Amino acid sequence: MRALENHGVLVVFSPQQTASVDAYSFDSRLRPVVVLNPVKRDYYRQRFDVAHELGHLIMHSDAEPGGRAVEEQAHRFASELLMPASVITDLLPTAMNRGAWVTLAKLKEQWGVSIQALLFRARRLGRLGDVSYRNAMVTLSTRGWRRNEPGLITAIEQPSLLPRAIELLENEGIEELSLIEQCRVPAELFRLVTARTPQTPEPDQADTDLATPESRKVVSLLPRLSARAENKSDA
Repeated sequence: MRALENHGVLVVFSPQQTASVDAYSFDSRLRPVVVLNPVKRDYYRQRFDVAHELGHLIMHSDAEPGGRAVEEQAHRFASELLMPASVITDLLPTAMNRGAWVTLAKLKEQWGVSIQALLFRARRLGRLGDVSYRNAMVTLSTRGWRRNEPGLITAIEQPSLLPRAIELLENEGIEELSLIEQCRVPAELFRLVTARTPQTPEPDQADTDLATPESRKVVSLLPRLSARAENKSDA
């Protein structure tokens, strides 16, 4: 996430009650934006989602979203970005036994990716055959790890570009309410999009959805806030 933000990509969370996909992305007039599912709260899987969306932003600006081919390409991009073949191939198991699971658990922490992603990578790189891969996935399902893998890192990565922009502007006397008025959106939606962590929805947020025109408007306007903050910081 920090790598994306350092290159000008905005990363935000969607409302919990409207999160129906892992993540999606689009390119605004000023900056590209990645919108993450706040329900997942999984450090390892979230990192893969971010890398996957980066693949879409780089490769698929003119492609029809959701197609099988483009999703496969973004998946392969994320795998290579987070688990470069030149480095990880020889570390992956070639057979699934007790030792292999221990190895995968260690690689998960070292590379910051899920065991599922490591298994997929092992099959893609020819380290595991199809039968071994399928058996491993069955084992994951039996253990309940398809949705909730064990891992040492419990805190997800947090976006900082927009929250820091808000802080810089406030230090210059530009209050949050003024920014909300300029965006012309509900205050709760503004605060959700500019938060460092996913927020628990309030009862009056039931209709808040980042897919609506109003919500897309606030996300498209927020790059201007980061640009203003950069100007204030440079000054």
